[in-house]
Amino acid sequence: MDTKFQTSFIPKKSLNEATSHSRPESVGVFLIIGIIIFILGLAAAGGVFAYKKILIKSIAEMNSRLAQAKNSFEPESIESWNRLNKRIEAAKKLLVAHTVVSPVFELLENDTLATVKFTSFAYDSRDNGTSFISLAGEAKNFSSIALQSDILGQEKYIKNPVFSDLNPDQSGNIVFKFSGSLDPNLISYKKNLSSLEVSENSP
Repeated sequence: MDTKFQTSFIPKKSLNEATSHSRPESVGVFLIIGIIIFILGLAAAGGVFAYKKILIKSIAEMNSRLAQAKNSFEPESIESWNRLNKRIEAAKKLLVAHTVVSPVFELLENDTLATVKFTSFAYDSRDNGTSFISLAGEAKNFSSIALQSDILGQEKYIKNPVFSDLNPDQSGNIVFKFSGSLDPNLISYKKNLSSLEVSENSP
Protein backbone atom coordinates (compact mmCIF):
# COMPACT_ATOMS: atom_id res chain seq x y z
CA MET A 1 0.00 0.00 0.00
CA ASP A 2 1.49 3.15 -1.14
CA THR A 3 1.60 6.13 1.22
CA LYS A 4 1.15 9.46 -0.54
CA PHE A 5 2.77 12.58 0.81
CA GLN A 6 1.63 16.05 -0.13
CA THR A 7 4.47 18.49 -0.28
CA SER A 8 4.05 22.24 -0.70
CA PHE A 9 6.33 25.25 -0.28
CA ILE A 10 3.44 27.59 0.29
CA PRO A 11 3.23 28.50 4.00
CA LYS A 12 -0.04 27.69 5.58
CA LYS A 13 -0.06 30.99 7.52
CA SER A 14 -1.25 34.03 5.68
CA LEU A 15 0.96 37.04 4.91
CA ASN A 16 -1.06 39.17 7.28
CA GLU A 17 -0.17 36.85 10.11
CA ALA A 18 3.50 36.94 9.11
CA THR A 19 3.78 40.72 9.07
CA SER A 20 1.68 41.36 12.12
CA HIS A 21 4.74 40.98 14.33
CA SER A 22 6.37 44.21 12.96
CA ARG A 23 3.56 46.55 14.14
CA PRO A 24 4.40 46.60 17.83
CA GLU A 25 7.93 47.79 17.00
CA SER A 26 6.71 50.82 14.97
CA VAL A 27 4.13 51.70 17.63
CA GLY A 28 6.86 51.64 20.26
CA VAL A 29 9.06 54.09 18.31
CA PHE A 30 6.21 56.60 17.90
CA LEU A 31 5.37 56.24 21.58
CA ILE A 32 8.93 57.07 22.60
CA ILE A 33 9.00 60.11 20.30
CA GLY A 34 5.68 61.30 21.74
CA ILE A 35 6.96 60.90 25.28
CA ILE A 36 10.12 62.88 24.44
CA ILE A 37 8.08 65.70 22.88
CA PHE A 38 5.78 65.76 25.89
CA ILE A 39 8.75 65.98 28.28
CA LEU A 40 10.30 68.79 26.24
CA GLY A 41 6.99 70.66 26.28
CA LEU A 42 6.77 70.33 30.03
CA ALA A 43 10.36 71.55 30.38
CA ALA A 44 9.67 74.59 28.17
CA ALA A 45 6.51 75.42 30.09
CA GLY A 46 8.39 75.13 33.34
CA GLY A 47 11.15 77.42 32.01
CA VAL A 48 8.64 80.06 30.96
CA PHE A 49 6.92 79.88 34.33
CA ALA A 50 10.25 80.19 36.18
CA TYR A 51 11.31 83.14 33.99
CA LYS A 52 7.99 84.88 34.68
CA LYS A 53 8.53 84.43 38.42
CA ILE A 54 12.03 85.92 38.11
CA LEU A 55 10.72 88.93 36.18
CA ILE A 56 7.97 89.57 38.72
CA LYS A 57 10.48 89.39 41.55
CA SER A 58 12.90 91.73 39.72
CA ILE A 59 10.16 94.29 39.07
CA ALA A 60 9.08 94.16 42.70
CA GLU A 61 12.67 94.75 43.83
CA MET A 62 13.10 97.72 41.47
CA ASN A 63 9.83 99.26 42.66
CA SER A 64 11.01 98.86 46.24
CA ARG A 65 14.33 100.54 45.46
CA LEU A 66 12.55 103.37 43.63
CA ALA A 67 10.27 103.94 46.59
CA GLN A 68 13.25 104.01 48.94
CA ALA A 69 15.10 106.47 46.71
CA LYS A 70 12.02 108.68 46.52
CA ASN A 71 11.61 108.65 50.28
CA SER A 72 15.28 109.52 50.76
CA PHE A 73 14.63 113.02 49.33
CA GLU A 74 13.04 115.45 51.69
CA PRO A 75 9.77 116.90 50.34
CA GLU A 76 10.85 120.38 51.42
CA SER A 77 14.04 120.14 49.36
CA ILE A 78 12.13 118.99 46.29
CA GLU A 79 9.67 121.87 46.63
CA SER A 80 12.54 124.31 47.06
CA TRP A 81 14.21 123.03 43.89
CA ASN A 82 10.94 123.32 41.99
CA ARG A 83 10.58 126.96 43.03
CA LEU A 84 14.18 127.66 42.04
CA ASN A 85 13.66 126.04 38.65
CA LYS A 86 10.56 128.16 38.02
CA ARG A 87 12.52 131.31 38.88
CA ILE A 88 15.32 130.34 36.53
CA GLU A 89 12.88 129.69 33.68
CA ALA A 90 11.15 133.01 34.32
CA ALA A 91 14.52 134.80 34.32
CA LYS A 92 15.39 133.16 31.00
CA LYS A 93 12.15 134.41 29.44
CA LEU A 94 12.78 137.92 30.74
CA LEU A 95 16.32 137.83 29.43
CA VAL A 96 15.18 136.80 25.96
CA ALA A 97 12.45 139.48 25.86
CA HIS A 98 14.56 142.25 27.42
CA THR A 99 15.81 144.96 25.06
CA VAL A 100 18.46 147.63 25.40
CA VAL A 101 18.48 150.95 23.51
CA SER A 102 22.13 151.95 23.95
CA PRO A 103 23.31 150.07 20.81
CA VAL A 104 20.98 152.30 18.75
CA PHE A 105 22.79 155.42 19.96
CA GLU A 106 26.16 153.81 19.20
CA LEU A 107 24.98 152.94 15.68
CA LEU A 108 23.75 156.49 15.00
CA GLU A 109 26.97 157.92 16.41
CA ASN A 110 29.05 155.81 14.05
CA ASP A 111 26.88 156.28 10.94
CA THR A 112 25.98 159.98 11.18
CA LEU A 113 27.92 162.37 8.96
CA ALA A 114 29.64 165.44 10.38
CA THR A 115 27.39 167.65 8.23
CA VAL A 116 24.24 166.07 9.70
CA LYS A 117 22.89 166.22 13.22
CA PHE A 118 19.81 164.78 14.91
CA THR A 119 17.82 167.06 17.18
CA SER A 120 15.22 164.62 18.56
CA PHE A 121 14.92 160.88 19.12
CA ALA A 122 11.86 158.68 19.77
CA TYR A 123 11.87 154.93 20.37
CA ASP A 124 8.77 152.75 20.07
CA SER A 125 8.65 149.07 21.01
CA ARG A 126 5.62 146.96 20.05
CA ASP A 127 4.20 143.86 21.72
CA ASN A 128 4.99 141.75 18.67
CA GLY A 129 8.72 142.35 19.17
CA THR A 130 9.24 145.01 16.50
CA SER A 131 10.83 148.35 17.37
CA PHE A 132 10.88 151.68 15.54
CA ILE A 133 12.85 154.90 15.79
CA SER A 134 11.70 158.36 14.73
CA LEU A 135 14.26 161.16 14.44
CA ALA A 136 14.30 164.80 13.50
CA GLY A 137 17.47 166.48 12.28
CA GLU A 138 19.12 169.05 10.10
CA ALA A 139 21.83 169.00 7.47
CA LYS A 140 23.90 171.63 5.73
CA ASN A 141 22.47 170.84 2.31
CA PHE A 142 20.48 168.32 0.31
CA SER A 143 23.66 166.51 -0.75
CA SER A 144 24.44 165.70 2.88
CA ILE A 145 20.97 164.25 3.34
CA ALA A 146 21.35 162.16 0.17
CA LEU A 147 24.68 160.76 1.37
CA GLN A 148 23.28 160.14 4.83
CA SER A 149 20.36 158.29 3.27
CA ASP A 150 22.77 156.02 1.38
CA ILE A 151 24.71 155.21 4.56
CA LEU A 152 21.64 154.34 6.62
CA GLY A 153 20.17 152.45 3.66
CA GLN A 154 23.17 150.10 3.76
CA GLU A 155 22.95 149.61 7.54
CA LYS A 156 21.83 146.00 8.19
CA TYR A 157 20.34 146.81 11.59
CA ILE A 158 17.96 149.48 10.25
CA LYS A 159 15.08 148.31 8.09
CA ASN A 160 13.01 150.48 5.75
CA PRO A 161 14.81 153.80 6.40
CA VAL A 162 12.73 156.80 5.25
CA PHE A 163 13.71 160.50 5.08
CA SER A 164 10.74 162.87 4.86
CA ASP A 165 9.61 166.50 5.29
CA LEU A 166 12.78 168.01 3.85
CA ASN A 167 12.61 171.82 4.15
CA PRO A 168 15.14 174.66 4.40
CA ASP A 169 15.08 176.64 7.63
CA GLN A 170 15.82 180.34 8.22
CA SER A 171 19.56 179.71 8.59
CA GLY A 172 19.81 177.89 5.27
CA ASN A 173 20.09 174.38 6.70
CA ILE A 174 17.81 171.56 5.60
CA VAL A 175 15.59 170.11 8.28
CA PHE A 176 14.17 166.61 7.89
CA LYS A 177 12.53 163.69 9.61
CA PHE A 178 13.74 160.10 9.62
CA SER A 179 12.05 156.83 10.59
CA GLY A 180 12.91 153.14 10.38
CA SER A 181 12.47 149.79 12.08
CA LEU A 182 15.24 148.07 14.02
CA ASP A 183 16.65 144.58 13.69
CA PRO A 184 15.79 142.66 16.91
CA ASN A 185 19.40 141.48 17.19
CA LEU A 186 20.55 145.09 17.58
CA ILE A 187 18.51 145.74 20.72
CA SER A 188 18.50 142.22 22.20
CA TYR A 189 20.02 142.33 25.66
CA LYS A 190 21.00 138.66 25.40
CA LYS A 191 22.78 139.18 22.07
CA ASN A 192 24.65 142.22 23.33
CA LEU A 193 25.62 140.42 26.52
CA SER A 194 27.02 137.50 24.52
CA SER A 195 28.96 139.87 22.28
CA LEU A 196 30.38 141.64 25.31
CA GLU A 197 31.53 138.35 26.84
CA VAL A 198 33.20 137.31 23.58
CA SER A 199 35.06 140.63 23.29
CA GLU A 200 36.23 140.39 26.90
CA ASN A 201 37.52 136.82 26.47
CA SER A 202 39.25 137.52 23.13
CA PRO A 203 43.00 138.32 23.38
